[in-house]
Amino acid sequence: MNLAIRTLQLAGREGLTARHADNLLAGGGQLVDVRSPDDFRRDALPGARNLPLDALSRDYRYLDKSAVVILCGTRDAACARAARLLAGKGFRRIYHLADARD
Repeated sequence: MNLAIRTLQLAGREGLTARHADNLLAGGGQLVDVRSPDDFRRDALPGARNLPLDALSRDYRYLDKSAVVILCGTRDAACARAARLLAGKGFRRIYHLADARD
């Protein structure tokens, strides 16, 4: 899978290298897939947790607010909505792993 990585920030977008993403995950970062359970079962990234966008408003409690969150899915818009939701819940280090198929 060819992936492009970038952060989602309220003020705009900024690049994040694959090596940096690996380091963030190795340091306790959380990889969160916001797709449906069926899509997640088909081709989940190793180590990803499935928290579908429609359930994230209640299931965000399963995430550590003090740790980095890297969101992934097949639609940038869904990840952007998830990032806004998490930011509103007090998460401050939110990144987006964008699929090049978008």
